[in-house]
Amino acid sequence: MTRHRAVISGLVMFAVGAIVVATPAARPEDQPGDSPVKILLAMKRAYASCRSYRDTGLVKTTSVTDENSSFGSELPFATAFVRPGRFRFQFTDTGLGERSSAYIVWSDGAEVRSWWDAKPGVRRPASVREALEVATGISGGSSVRVPGLLMPDALPEGAPLIAPERIADADDRGVTCIRVRGKSRVTPYTLTMGARTVTVQDETVTLWIDPSTSLLRKVEETRTYKDYRSQSTTTYSPEIDVEITPSELSFDPPSS
Repeated sequence: MTRHRAVISGLVMFAVGAIVVATPAARPEDQPGDSPVKILLAMKRAYASCRSYRDTGLVKTTSVTDENSSFGSELPFATAFVRPGRFRFQFTDTGLGERSSAYIVWSDGAEVRSWWDAKPGVRRPASVREALEVATGISGGSSVRVPGLLMPDALPEGAPLIAPERIADADDRGVTCIRVRGKSRVTPYTLTMGARTVTVQDETVTLWIDPSTSLLRKVEETRTYKDYRSQSTTTYSPEIDVEITPSELSFDPPSS
């Protein structure tokens, strides 16, 4: 009897072990929670419905050529917005040696102005879209991503992705973020970078979203071009439905 029980016990343990081995490990996309599409829709609603918005942020980019030489840049930026159409965006290119270059876009309803000290002088673009899209490449995408979410009727759609997939949550500056990965558009596509146009052959974009606000805290992008590849990280410190001061919305370019 003892031997019989031992045999049965061994078979049970073997069966349990077999079940454990046969059960696949949980994948990041299997974690509980909303689907990536629902997450992105909630993010769009959060930006499109807020009364006001403010952020400061930084785009850090490193590019590596086929010869393994590398170069990088840092672009601080700031956004202020009060619905329906009071808006200010500024980014600064600090990777120009001893000097820096600022680009400012301001609008109040249909009135739009811009300033770029690389080509000094106040300009009056036909639309806020025109003013912001000029800076898409040189601002690391920061000029259109969140503004496109805040003003979807005036700009192309902001951050939502093609073929989004949810990957494992991760921490960003003390906040556990939902992460959704995909592409910003079908590759290959062309991108204007200042005075030149380049072709993005492939890319991966990962959005880090605060689950409590549905706002972006970070965006990671990897892109492959013909002769080099780049990696960029954009960090945001966003606030919605807050008091925006007149000075945050003023058009104040440097004196000519």
